[in-house]
Amino acid sequence: MADFNSPLSIYFVWYPSDSDKVKPVFDYCYSLLSRDINKPFSRSMNLPIYCRTCIHKGIPKDIEELSQKNLVFIFISRDLVVDDSWTEYIKKMTRLDKLTLIPIALDKLAFKHTMFDYQNFIRAFEFDQTYLNDLFFIAITHEIYRFSLNEEFQKIANGKDNALKLFLSHTKDGENGIFLAKALKNFIDNSSMRNFFDATDIAPGYRFDDEIVGHIKQSTIIAIHTDSYSSRYWCQREVISAKDNDRPIIAVDSLEEFEDRRFPFATNIPGIHINLDGEPTQRDLLRILSATLLETVRYFYAKLLLKEYKAVGFIDDRAEILSRPPEVSDIDKILSVNEKSEIISKFKQLVYPEPPVYSEEINFLSKLGIECKTPLSLNFCLLTNKNFGISISDPSIEDVTEIGQTPAHLIQLSQDLTRHLISRGAEITYGGDLRDNGFTEFIFNESLAYQTRAMTNEIQLNNYIVWPIYRADSEKVKDWKANFISIARMIELPPSDDVLEFIPSTDSFLPPSNTQNLYIWSSNLTEMRKIMANSCDIRICAGGRLTGYKGIMPGILEEIILTNQMNRPLYLLGGFGGVTASVCKAIQNKSMPRELTKDWQVENNAGYKELLDLYSERNPDIIDYNKISESLVNLNLNNGLTQEENLKLFSTPFIDEALYLVFRGLQNLSQ
Repeated sequence: MADFNSPLSIYFVWYPSDSDKVKPVFDYCYSLLSRDINKPFSRSMNLPIYCRTCIHKGIPKDIEELSQKNLVFIFISRDLVVDDSWTEYIKKMTRLDKLTLIPIALDKLAFKHTMFDYQNFIRAFEFDQTYLNDLFFIAITHEIYRFSLNEEFQKIANGKDNALKLFLSHTKDGENGIFLAKALKNFIDNSSMRNFFDATDIAPGYRFDDEIVGHIKQSTIIAIHTDSYSSRYWCQREVISAKDNDRPIIAVDSLEEFEDRRFPFATNIPGIHINLDGEPTQRDLLRILSATLLETVRYFYAKLLLKEYKAVGFIDDRAEILSRPPEVSDIDKILSVNEKSEIISKFKQLVYPEPPVYSEEINFLSKLGIECKTPLSLNFCLLTNKNFGISISDPSIEDVTEIGQTPAHLIQLSQDLTRHLISRGAEITYGGDLRDNGFTEFIFNESLAYQTRAMTNEIQLNNYIVWPIYRADSEKVKDWKANFISIARMIELPPSDDVLEFIPSTDSFLPPSNTQNLYIWSSNLTEMRKIMANSCDIRICAGGRLTGYKGIMPGILEEIILTNQMNRPLYLLGGFGGVTASVCKAIQNKSMPRELTKDWQVENNAGYKELLDLYSERNPDIIDYNKISESLVNLNLNNGLTQEENLKLFSTPFIDEALYLVFRGLQNLSQ
C-alpha cells in the first residue's frame, strides 16, 4: 500500500494575545469546512484544519508538510509584529516548499511586518463587525479555493479575473428570480465582494448557446429557485449543463406560493432559503455567497481526496469517483450501448464522499449491477457480535494546543468512529460521565441519528457509570436515561467491596476531596475498567488526560494495560495526542516517555503521592511502574495491521486515514 498523502491541510496561526479575536473565527471555519460536531450524520467535508498558537509565551510547534499542499493563514497584529521570536518562526515557514502563507491583518500595524512587504493581506480590521464570521469565512475560503483547488487561478494576475466565477440561473419572467439575481450581482459589483466573485447574469431573451455553456463550464451555479423555475426550459438546460460539465451547484430557495413539480436534475445539491418579503438583506446575500463558496470548496476537495484514495489503493483503480452522491443524471455517464445494441455499464463501482445515503435512494443503480460506496464502506465487513471498547477523552488544553488541535477534533473522531462501528452491527462499550457537551453525549447523539436512519430498535451502546458519579445529580441521570433509553444501556456499578468500609452512605455523592475519597474513586474506577475490559473483544484508544484524572493512573493508560493483559486487539490512534500518543512513543522508542513515569505523575498531579502511599499500605501490589513500563514497551497490539501500518496509525492526524487503517486491521482479523 502506497503512503497516503492528504491533498490539502489548512493551518490558522495566531499570537496568544489575539486568541479572543481569532479562536471564534477558527471554530466557525472548522464547523463548516471540517464538520459541525452538533449535527450528527451531517454531510461534512472533513477538510483537515489545524491551529498553531500558544497558551502562554513562547512559539508554537513547527508546521509539518503533511499534505501535498499546506495553506497557512497567519493572523498578524501589533503584538506579533514586535515579537522577534515569532518573526523568526514565520521566517522558517517561508523556507518550506509545500507551504503557502496568507497574511491576515487584524490591525493597521500588521502591515509593518517585514515578511510580507510585497504580499496582499486580508484586511480583517476593515470587516463590518455585524457580519464578522461571514466576511472572515468568505475571505478565507476564497483563498483556499484560489491557491489549492483551482489551478487556473494561479495563472491569472490579481484582480477581478482572479475571482470565483458565479453563474446566476433564474427565470427571466419571475419577479423574485430577477429581483434576487440583480440584488446579488449589484452587491458583488459594488462592494468588496468583487474581489472574491465575478457574477454572470444573462439578460432576458438570450439563447442557450456555446457562449452560455462556456460560462457554465467555468462557474459555480447559483440556481435561484422561484415558483416557475423548474418549468422553464432554459433553466433546466443550465442545470443539466452544469451537471454534465461537473460543476458545483447550490439552490437558493425563494418560493412565494407553490411549485407543481421540482425538476429532478435540480436536486441532490445543497440549498439555502431566502425569504423575499422585501429587499434581500446584506445578511441574506452573505449567506448565499458563504454557502456557494462552501459547496465549491467541498466539491473540488472531495474530488482531490477521492483521487488520492485511488492512488494509494483505498479505492479500486477501476472505480468511478463522484463529488456528490449518485443520482439519475449520472446514468448517461455510466451506461453505454455496445456494438450488439446492449446496454452496458462503464463502471462496476461508484465511490462518493461520506456519509452514505439511504440504500433505497440508489437502488436503481444496484439493480444495474453497479455498486455505490463511500470510502469507509468499501470492503465492508460485518462486526455483529463484536463488542468494542472505546477509550477517547480529552487531553489537557495545553497538550491539545501543542499539537495544533482542539477538543472538536477528538469529538469528530468519536462521532465518525461510532457511526462506522454501529452501522456494521457492532456493540460499543464506553465508560463516561453524563455531562452536557461531553464525549458521551456526542456518541449518543450519533447513535440516535443512525438508529433513526436505519429504522432499527436495536440497542448497541453500553454506557458504564460508577458510584459515586451517578449520585452527583440523580435527576440529571434520570433525564439522560429517559432521553437515550432507545439506544443505550445505562449500567450503574456499585462501590467495590474494598472501599465499602470508608463510605458513610452509598445513597449520596462523595466528592474526591481528600486522599481517602480519592482512593474510593480510583478503586471503583479500576473495578469498572476491569469489568468493561472483560466484556470487550477489541479496544480503540485516542487522546486521554495525563493529569487531573481520578484513578490510580490515567484512565486510558489503565484500559490499555488491561486490554494487553487479556491479549485483545488494540488500536492506538496517537495522532490526537494525550496518553495514547505517549504509549505510542513508548512502543516506538522501546523506553518509557517521561510523562508516563511515576516521578512525572507525582510532580504534576496534586495529591497523587499521598494516594500511592495509601495504596502501598492497603494493596501494595496494585500498581508497579516498573511492570507498567515493561508491558508498554513490549505491547502486543494483535490488531491485524503490519508494523508499518501501526506506525502510520500512531502518527496520522487525519481522521479518514486513521479509520481506514482501523477497519483494514479488523478486516484482516476477520479473515
